[in-house]
Amino acid sequence: MGPKDPAAGDPAKAAALAALAAVRPHWGAVQPARSAVGLPGRTLLHAGPPYADAARPAAPVLSSAALACVHEGWADSIEAALALIAAREVTLAPAQSYGVVLPLAAVAGPGTALVGVADGAGAAPRAWSLLGSGAGPQIRFGTRDPAILPRLRWRDQELAPRLHEIVSAAPVDLIALARQGLAGGDDLHASTAAAQAALAALLARALRPAAQPADARIGQMLEGSPLFFLTLWMAACHLMLDAAARQAHGSACALVVALAGNGRDLGVRLAGQPRRWFVSPAPPPAGPRLDPAGMAPAAALVGDSGVIDAAGFGAQALALAPAVQQALAPWLPPDWRERPQRLLQGPHPLFADLGLRVGADAAAGLAPLAAIAMVAADGAGGLLGRGIAMLDDEVFRRAARGLAEGA
Repeated sequence: MGPKDPAAGDPAKAAALAALAAVRPHWGAVQPARSAVGLPGRTLLHAGPPYADAARPAAPVLSSAALACVHEGWADSIEAALALIAAREVTLAPAQSYGVVLPLAAVAGPGTALVGVADGAGAAPRAWSLLGSGAGPQIRFGTRDPAILPRLRWRDQELAPRLHEIVSAAPVDLIALARQGLAGGDDLHASTAAAQAALAALLARALRPAAQPADARIGQMLEGSPLFFLTLWMAACHLMLDAAARQAHGSACALVVALAGNGRDLGVRLAGQPRRWFVSPAPPPAGPRLDPAGMAPAAALVGDSGVIDAAGFGAQALALAPAVQQALAPWLPPDWRERPQRLLQGPHPLFADLGLRVGADAAAGLAPLAAIAMVAADGAGGLLGRGIAMLDDEVFRRAARGLAEGA
């Protein structure tokens, strides 16, 4: 690394960044969580750090969990599902404990289809995320809308096996798609439209609507779902940051390897102590609303997708995404352009020509920005709009101090 890189003179940090940059994420599997990560029965995964009381999750997560109980066949109604959760007959656990990252208020049960991302085309998946199912009602929006249930059945029973057949035979290079996305105006968090268009075109070569009528619906979904790529890139960033954590485990390296919320608490994990969550109250994101006159309160930050921002994409890459930048402009801090240069610790060899750096360091004394959608705090209103989360710099300073002190 060049002499101006913050990691120069810090061997642990430099080694962690090198490990991150060496990962080559490939999408090569779609599996139910029970086989992908060994998820036991009557267990639901949620985003962010663990709850102090898992029987009382944040309202959007509770709504998603109730729907998931019905989908899994554990309850025949939302009311019965809520009773199971309240009685602790269903366990809610942090997804990242299982190597899974989930968007917004989504939950995953044993039958939930997950996308698996591996380091290299022939390797076994080490990072997993939710398989998208297209535009329309979504479990990640945190509602009890019954229209979500048939979409979940289609996702798990038809979409998942077909996509697994395709990508297991020809794993998809996610770095190549990410580069196309960035070149096309994506930040790879708030916008993945260009990356998704490239993915849809790639998969279209393997879909055969004439021979398999279900392929026509899959192709239409892929073409009409600009954020389908998001969960794939979440898993890719999780894989890259996990490589940094495995390299730096036990050191004083304060690279952020997780930035997530559960709708109540913000959780941060650092490379030197990757199993430890540093937790603080989570702020709600703010931004342009789908309904400009809407006044429904936004939930506190929820979702694991901050892994994208911590890696160096998303809100740290807004300079490459003019449409996202324009939409979020009234909510961005004055230093949003300079912040990534101060926060991120080194270049990535496959993105350096785009001016991107990677590796947010909690010891830098400032917080990453997080480009994350807003969902309604009541667990009923669903998606409110795009958002940007302004996190407290002191939270990251405190986490870095805690790591350094070993406390």
